[in-house]
Amino acid sequence: MPAIPVARKFFSTKTLTVFLSVSSAAAIVLALLGYGVALSVETKFSIPHAAVFNSTSDLLTLGSWAVIRMLQYLSQLSEWGFYARIWEMSWPATKLGLAIAALAVVVGGLALAAPPLLRRWRGLSNAAEQVRGFALAHKRVAVIVGIPLFILGMPFVAVPLTLFALLVGLVLLSCFLSIIPIAGHEAGTAHIDDWVVGPAICTPLRSRDARLQAQPATQKVEGVKIRATTCVTVKKTGGSEYRGRVVFATFNAVVLYDPELGSVRRVSTEDASIEVIDKL
Repeated sequence: MPAIPVARKFFSTKTLTVFLSVSSAAAIVLALLGYGVALSVETKFSIPHAAVFNSTSDLLTLGSWAVIRMLQYLSQLSEWGFYARIWEMSWPATKLGLAIAALAVVVGGLALAAPPLLRRWRGLSNAAEQVRGFALAHKRVAVIVGIPLFILGMPFVAVPLTLFALLVGLVLLSCFLSIIPIAGHEAGTAHIDDWVVGPAICTPLRSRDARLQAQPATQKVEGVKIRATTCVTVKKTGGSEYRGRVVFATFNAVVLYDPELGSVRRVSTEDASIEVIDKL
């Protein structure tokens, strides 16, 4: 059996590492979006957001709703106010992030401009040249003096700079991560307003011939197009039955909204059958 070249094996390992890293980052972003969607359910219907999901898989499922909603807004230039609301809600965090980014740009600019300025300052340049010449002429003395100074000076220079860099990194990371649940919250709120509370009727049941035709986003009632929503009934094996409009669904539960009574409940779908209905 021919041996696999080392370069090819390294490339495959590196590709797999990059793929796993991107996948992990995407899963984190999707879970944070799902958490924001759960918060939108609490905002709109007062159901505690922690009761909407049971696991990370549920958060990933809820996050997919947010992604679909955001992609829909991307295709509609007239709906860019959606992203403006996300920026407005996250402004306290983004303001701090922008301030730190601006400070980093200023510090970086000063760091780049410092060497030319120092070279123009003849007094300091001459002193530096004298120290350099002395160190080259007396290497043993330079080593004896330089190593203790380096060891004693590093904690006073490296530790504060390292802590400052870590603090700035944590602040920027927190600012970025705080925007993602806000985006999920806005996407979930928009979905609830447009496709749960807003529609006037449930989606009518359709025969085979009707399903072979293109499905419109709205339904016609007496010649007027109105938006329809998905209504289901959840029948438990014990005999209990729950009806309502589907707000969000996860792997083992569904959140139902009754527009007549105004009631909202999270119903477990374990040991239950779900049937789509055309009226509540």
